[in-house]
Amino acid sequence: MESILDIIYIPLAWIFKLCYMLVNNYGLAIILFAVVAKLLMLPLGIKGEKGRLKMQAVQPKVNALQQKYKGDTKNPKYSEELQQLYSEEGYNPMSGCLPTLIQLPIILGLWNAIRRPLTYIVGLNKLTNYAIVNILNASGVSKIVDALGNTDTSNFDAVSKWLQTNEIRVAQALNDSDVFNTVKTGLEEYAAKHPDAGFITEISTLNLNFLGLDLGMTPSEYISAAGSIFIWATLLPVISGLTSFLLSYLTQKFNAQPSPDGKKNGMNLLMYTMPLLSLWLAFSFQTGVGIYWITSNILAIGQIFLLRAIVKPPKEKEKPQKEKKLNYNQIEKMKRIEKEREIQDAITVSEEEQKTE
Repeated sequence: MESILDIIYIPLAWIFKLCYMLVNNYGLAIILFAVVAKLLMLPLGIKGEKGRLKMQAVQPKVNALQQKYKGDTKNPKYSEELQQLYSEEGYNPMSGCLPTLIQLPIILGLWNAIRRPLTYIVGLNKLTNYAIVNILNASGVSKIVDALGNTDTSNFDAVSKWLQTNEIRVAQALNDSDVFNTVKTGLEEYAAKHPDAGFITEISTLNLNFLGLDLGMTPSEYISAAGSIFIWATLLPVISGLTSFLLSYLTQKFNAQPSPDGKKNGMNLLMYTMPLLSLWLAFSFQTGVGIYWITSNILAIGQIFLLRAIVKPPKEKEKPQKEKKLNYNQIEKMKRIEKEREIQDAITVSEEEQKTE
């Protein structure tokens, strides 16, 4: 185990491998993997939505309290009244943060599994991947040589770091039969020279073709090869940016909290930075990453509407009605009614006694 996050990464990698074994296509495996992951995280999403709705219900009272102590929220009385308010409403401020914090390493695990197919689908170790890169570099495979740039191929750590974002590129190079045979022969030679090192010689290729695209290539490589930006590959970053913008817009629209002045606090900066980040990631990395980003955005948009349908806002607690205090006239009236009832009862008893005599 390389890090404590492997507790999450390794099970997710097995799920991704299973998805690939079911569909035998890297693009379809990414989509299926994203769907399965979203379903697994749905309980956390429901819990987070309940916390958000509870916060929305409590927020007006919090705003009123802030107005009461305007400019003096460091006052101990403010903290005391705020905690009392949370206690009365049954709200825990950390309840909405916990699902998000739990989802973060899961999202990183998804990203990690998709970017490293040689490790998680083919089942190669770091040493074998390092050897493959050196064989490809020594063989003069242009795409790998160009991508390596100034990376010191004799440095194990440097190559391992490079592979974190380039395993798909290496997997693509292995789809050439001549390159595959060269790498397999080279690995067998490594294993023969160092029998106890742990080189894996049983390697396989991956089906990286999806919708007419090679998922091991970047959009920029497609543009260079075609000599034009008007190609199908360049649509992926655009679609990624648009779906990310729609997701940010809907998140802001439905999740914005009212401020003390009654207006909703927006997330304008986030609404524009996330789509730009999504656009950049889909353009800079291999198209397989773009497929995942688009799928993830679409599923997240669908989850917003699903959660709104199945999670309802909490009902307000009915406050016990205070017993009304009677004024003087009401008290006197009740006394007269009670006295008249006593007199009537006495008359009734007297009449019954006369009848019995």
